[in-house]
Amino acid sequence: MNIEDYDEDARGAAPVFRFPLSRTTPAGSAGGFKDLGTGAVARHLGMTKGQMTGHWCSRCHGIWFGYALEVECPQCGNRHG
Repeated sequence: MNIEDYDEDARGAAPVFRFPLSRTTPAGSAGGFKDLGTGAVARHLGMTKGQMTGHWCSRCHGIWFGYALEVECPQCGNRHG
């Protein structure tokens, strides 16, 4: 297929619709989120906030920040999200 074929296919494509809940605030989050701290691996590596990712803890109902592959909540030790 060459580049001109892609243009013809795009003309007959269906319109793109936004997901209706993509910009809504989750229930119960009017006060923001509960910050559970920083994971042990991220602290050991000396990572900055910009280098860390957020992880959800279902037991604590909050978010903790750490290394991307880190899995243990720093507050309760939960390893199941």
